[in-house]
Amino acid sequence: MATSSSDYRVAVIGAGVVGLAAACRLANARANVVLIDPMEPGLGCSYGNAGHIATELIFPLASPATLAHAPRYLLNSDSPLSVRGGYALQILPWLTRFALASRPSAFKRGTEALAELQAGALESLRNLLRTLGLEQQLQTRGHIVLAETRASQAALLNEQESLAEYDVPTTWLSAAEVAELAPDLTTNLQGALHFPGSGHVLEPYQLSQGFFAAFQEAGGQYLRGGVRKIATRSDGSFELQVEAKPITSEKIVLAAGAWSKSLARDLGHRLPLDTERGYHLSAPGWSGSFNVPIASYERKTIMTPLSSGLRITGFVEFGGLDLPPAASRFGKLETHIRALLPNAEFPEFKRWMGFRPSMPDHLPVIGASPKNPNAILAFGHQHLGLTLAGITADIVECLVANRRPPINIQPFRCDRF
Repeated sequence: MATSSSDYRVAVIGAGVVGLAAACRLANARANVVLIDPMEPGLGCSYGNAGHIATELIFPLASPATLAHAPRYLLNSDSPLSVRGGYALQILPWLTRFALASRPSAFKRGTEALAELQAGALESLRNLLRTLGLEQQLQTRGHIVLAETRASQAALLNEQESLAEYDVPTTWLSAAEVAELAPDLTTNLQGALHFPGSGHVLEPYQLSQGFFAAFQEAGGQYLRGGVRKIATRSDGSFELQVEAKPITSEKIVLAAGAWSKSLARDLGHRLPLDTERGYHLSAPGWSGSFNVPIASYERKTIMTPLSSGLRITGFVEFGGLDLPPAASRFGKLETHIRALLPNAEFPEFKRWMGFRPSMPDHLPVIGASPKNPNAILAFGHQHLGLTLAGITADIVECLVANRRPPINIQPFRCDRF
């Protein structure tokens, strides 16, 4: 609980799934923790994610293959990777760093770093959920990625070979095996790559609410409001201006996702953080024939069966934090879901767009600030916030307690650029 002077041992800034997971770990370790966010916990990009525990994603988007296709993609508003009109000049410095991170040597380093981080991600998340009594949210039946053309089949088989080098298990399913797994799917398929080691959660927002309830039950405090400024005091602690109310904290965890950039600047770090805007359609009440997430290699989308219905997500769109959603994106997602499930009935769709925090090399920022070890940074997880929430929370807890983290976190340091 907070003292009468509103002093805290740790202030966690950001109540998305990464901040919530870290706050739960710290509160369960008996730290005096306050969680701060201008929104209700879990209502940022954690609300609208695919729910997929994507432990297979070890290859950064910043890659030679992406760079080769970027000129064709970026200016095409229908492509899976694009820049919104009017944002091209603002994103140019980020894209330049993205190109540098896509060089073969940098891509290899990034893959090795992500592979190590992902190796323990599912088990860390499982352990955290078990500790908090939320293990029923986690489903570990794997997922599949569809190949609708022979070219996609060849690409997925090549990817299978690459994944095997990093011990990511996969099996190839024939079109007949896919039809047995999911009779609702289109039959216009060559097959699918099955990932038995991945999983999904039943409902992302309910999971965030579960985290928040567990945090409060452990004695954590919640302060709703935006952090306007972080000031470092002479003893290395912090004063945070939250709306109109200043609070003090011995340590901070900056996990504000796409809104972390300006607060990191208060700590002395100018970071190339930008925003990938993600879209989803949800079909409430849908009850189909499959119980695992199903992605499409061609369409760059993934459909996840949630407790509330079916959700399809997709697209990497660079457009910052201020532009409205592109209506055409929702139309494209509807086209995809109807093509993949041609006989399904969808009485209604709910639309959502959110902001994923992304660094140019597609690695998160995780670690203590080199300027002040009392400031711990945990943001920039792009598509992997849910997947990496547990392992990030483990690392944060170690850093707060001045213990060695469970893995090498040097590749994720904030001063790597």
